Amino acid sequence: MPDRPIVLTIDNDHQFLGTLAVLLERLHFEVLPVTSSRDAIDLARVARPHVITLNMQMPDMNSLAFLKTLHADAELADIPVIMITDVREKQQVWEAMSLGCIEVLDKPLELNRFHQALQRCNLYPAGKRRYLRAPYVKQVELLCRGSSQFLNAVTLSERGIMVRMPQPLPKGSNVEIRLTLSADETLQVGGQVIYIREGKSAVNGAVGVAIKFDRLTLSDAEKLHALVKDLLIGDIVASQKETIIKAD
Repeated sequence: MPDRPIVLTIDNDHQFLGTLAVLLERLHFEVLPVTSSRDAIDLARVARPHVITLNMQMPDMNSLAFLKTLHADAELADIPVIMITDVREKQQVWEAMSLGCIEVLDKPLELNRFHQALQRCNLYPAGKRRYLRAPYVKQVELLCRGSSQFLNAVTLSERGIMVRMPQPLPKGSNVEIRLTLSADETLQVGGQVIYIREGKSAVNGAVGVAIKFDRLTLSDAEKLHALVKDLLIGDIVASQKETIIKAD
């Protein structure tokens, strides 16, 4: 599987399709947006997406017919499908689920439910990514053994962070990470180095180091969840005229 799983998104609402693409890219997916179910079938045969999201009310092809067409093709039958609907009809939802649909989600799309549905698609060889994660191109302070250094972060999740270090600490090192929440608030959380990305991944001599947060209070966890959620959809929620995506 490539570094970024491919998501084929199908919706005749251009605004929804564009907003969903932004969110998926922030969730580290490659996105192929299309506005026709029939075109999507042809594209799926070429691109081999790892998951498909489908508007249940597409005008050019009934959503149940889409599922049957997908499952009738041996090369496409195993692709998981998440349906998204404006109008939830119990019979149609039941039929979609009986045809192997992973989940039927309502519009506006809820971030947490969408993330949970994606995790059910088994997209990662190492297992599910239980916690939300987002790009985090900021500096953070790392404290270890009485010294501190400022490092460039790459991604932030609800339970960890990826940073770049010129001289990586050994795996198992206990550290503290200080994050800036606002102009007058910081969050300091304890963690442990669990992974060092060796080889050609170095950027300006610094390699990626993954730190798992393993000493979190309930308050810390809530603040991290709010921060990651804001990184993913904060600007979307603030700017959308019609609600397309909501936090919860």
